[in-house]
Amino acid sequence: MSFVIRAMAAEDLDRVLALSVDSEAPRWTRSDYERILEAEPSDPLHRCALVTLAGGNLAGFAVATWLQQEPSAELEGVFVDRTYRRQGIGGALVAACLAWAAGTGATTIRLEVRASNAAALALYRRHGFATIGVRPAYYSVPLEDAVLLEAPVPL
Repeated sequence: MSFVIRAMAAEDLDRVLALSVDSEAPRWTRSDYERILEAEPSDPLHRCALVTLAGGNLAGFAVATWLQQEPSAELEGVFVDRTYRRQGIGGALVAACLAWAAGTGATTIRLEVRASNAAALALYRRHGFATIGVRPAYYSVPLEDAVLLEAPVPL
């Protein structure tokens, strides 16, 4: 299957919000995403928002951040529509976020994921992420630990 990854744009927000309802996506509002899209390059908090399009449909999206004075960027989320899973989209989004982090000056990138999310854990490990800790009872509904992962950013 062929797909395209590009920067998130204002016209993507309806579809991003619809996809986030059916996922573990952060419960951000439209205005939260709009602030990401309107950020100035001079802001100390750099954000990367990407979407994946397959056949004209929004198949997934990812958001990453980097605070200038920190060595680590954060992969805040990678979300793929159920229809498009297991087709390389999640991996392509992770790789694109790693490349973005390399361009910012971050040396590592971190994330957290539900301990029971075996598919996501396998995806992240394929991209060089290793466990650095656990946040007990971090998630609710159901109550569950978060596994903290970190990967070096490619040079």
